[in-house]
Amino acid sequence: MMPNYHTIEKHDKMFHDEQSCIVIDDGEYENIIIQYDVIKFSEDNDLGKLDFNFIICENPNDLDLTTKEFKTILGDILVKELEEYLERAKQD
Repeated sequence: MMPNYHTIEKHDKMFHDEQSCIVIDDGEYENIIIQYDVIKFSEDNDLGKLDFNFIICENPNDLDLTTKEFKTILGDILVKELEEYLERAKQD
């Protein structure tokens, strides 16, 4: 299940100034702050594939952020953010 999250515009450890950070608000990964880095779209067996890297800005509980579970959560958040962006762009 995707946790609640919000975005912030500034963080001391952010890498890309023009891009927000994601703050996870609840669940196992609460208070983790990341910033998406390289995002790539490709086709894999005629299916769309989304690949991405991320930068860890804050990991206060020193959790393992290399797990498939965490990457799936970040992928779900990224898809939601992209869908919301495209919806706003259609309205403009």
